[in-house]
Amino acid sequence: MDGVVLVLGAGGIRGWAHVGVLKALHEAGVPIASIVGASAGALVGPMYAARRDVDGMVRLALSADMASLTAWFLGGLRIAPDAWGFGRALWHAYGHMDFAELAVPFAAAVIDVAAGRRYLVTQGNVGRAVEASIRSPVLCPPVWIDGRPLVDGGLHDTVPLGLARRLYGREAPLVAVPVGEFYVLPASLRPLSDRVARWLRRRCPDPASRLGQVAFMARLLSLGRPVRPEPMLAIRPDLRGISAFLPFGMARAVRQGERAARRALPAIRRLLAES
Repeated sequence: MDGVVLVLGAGGIRGWAHVGVLKALHEAGVPIASIVGASAGALVGPMYAARRDVDGMVRLALSADMASLTAWFLGGLRIAPDAWGFGRALWHAYGHMDFAELAVPFAAAVIDVAAGRRYLVTQGNVGRAVEASIRSPVLCPPVWIDGRPLVDGGLHDTVPLGLARRLYGREAPLVAVPVGEFYVLPASLRPLSDRVARWLRRRCPDPASRLGQVAFMARLLSLGRPVRPEPMLAIRPDLRGISAFLPFGMARAVRQGERAARRALPAIRRLLAES
């Protein structure tokens, strides 16, 4: 493969670190063969994949502020020409594009709440796929693509390394960028959460309904830490003090992502030489 496959993890606002990672790798001339993103990683990935325009990516990411992000959340996290706040900017940047139009191949991780299955969206409208990958269950309705109700692809398994391996094979040079982990219940409470999930599913035949999504979340919370394949290399930005949920600290996250990627450059070059 001619370049690295970046696997960008979920993490809410902490995902702005991906902007700095992409900026540093581009400026260092590291070839990026593909981007696989979950949740925040799916949101940021096409900012670069659309045109490889680093300056435009940084401007777009830092144009987000408390007002635009709050308006976007209240508007249902839509990416459309009539979306509120940041969603409209994302539409103009890449949301109107088809996957085939992107300058860098991209895949968005999603979860089908009806089947309980994770997979990658790699075709169709980019904005719609990103909407699905960031759509919080219970708080927002699922995004329907090809007859499937899809929600946040970063739930439970925040870094979709297994999906990336399945798509690109065992020898692909995967470089992971983890920026957060899904909350895990104490082991003593997981059986209770599983029983709640089963009880709700018996009483709610529609998994895409609000109650069906509560059952889905209870099931996820009953699971322990995910078992995922090891990447060939991981870039780990120092994001201490940056909340995943509060719309502050984006600029610092970008800087920390850039610093971490620059520190990883020698290891990335060795990985490429060996691939």
